[in-house]
Amino acid sequence: MPYEFFLELLFPLPLRHKKMFGVDSYYIGEKIIFALRKKDKLLEDNGIWIASKIEHHQKLKHKIRGLNAIKSYGIKSWLVLPEEFEYFEEEADKLSELIKKNSVLVGNIPKTKNKR
Repeated sequence: MPYEFFLELLFPLPLRHKKMFGVDSYYIGEKIIFALRKKDKLLEDNGIWIASKIEHHQKLKHKIRGLNAIKSYGIKSWLVLPEEFEYFEEEADKLSELIKKNSVLVGNIPKTKNKR
């Protein structure tokens, strides 16, 4: 499991794990909060992916240094804290605090899929 230290920072939150686009995504209740990606291709997107509404991106970037747009999937409502960032673990700790405080800056409720 990539970035296990980050999951430890979030203990004892009731995280629910699910695979998404080949990454490990995590939910609290119905809200998707983050995903962890570590692959051999497109290394710039390895790290902690943060689900967030686009209108919160600027505020989130002011709180967490090093955040970038995800390049490999073109997902606009997500940001990545890249593992190659010099202060990756320090900023991951700040992110964990936002998650534990249930910050409105982090997390999205996915749209429901229409069943035919």
